[in-house]
Amino acid sequence: MMRHLEEAFAFDIHMRRDVDESFSADGIKMAAHDIQPGKVYEKNGVTVTAFLVSHGLVKPSYGYRVDYAGRSVALSGDTSPSDNLVAVCKGVNVLIHEAIDLEVLRRLVPDKLRMDAIVERNTTAEQAAGVFSKVSPRLALFSHSPGTAAIVEQTRRSYPGRVEMGEDLMIIDIGAEVRVKPAAAGVRPR
Repeated sequence: MMRHLEEAFAFDIHMRRDVDESFSADGIKMAAHDIQPGKVYEKNGVTVTAFLVSHGLVKPSYGYRVDYAGRSVALSGDTSPSDNLVAVCKGVNVLIHEAIDLEVLRRLVPDKLRMDAIVERNTTAEQAAGVFSKVSPRLALFSHSPGTAAIVEQTRRSYPGRVEMGEDLMIIDIGAEVRVKPAAAGVRPR
């Protein structure tokens, strides 16, 4: 994949390295390697652990857990409800989990066969509530969805813990309390 990305960006790399910006060739080199489940990074007190999740035919699919100074954040990646995710993430401070809004999906994908395939390899709000109940994060945060309030509302029907919808550039401070701050005013992704 990385080799093909280099090919796809060959013109941009050429312009930045050789023509316009004269960036160092070393600064543009890609260094990638395939990972396996387990610790994939450990430095300066930060540990990143990759764990397998279930995303249908897409294998391997990974979630990630980051631990630092007694605090932890996990990111589900694309997954249907996963016992492995629950085992690895039990008690994290923040669990960022993907979810799909079935009502929005039904409007976008009227074909039942395709709809069923998408639902089978992702997590509904109700299923996420079950995952959150087993993991018990201090904050459950949704990603990978068109930010609909319905997902949070549906989850709260059966999960009493703190649940919020993620947004680009939000800030999460994990200390004695878990504080969520929206993106700074005027700061938006490019």
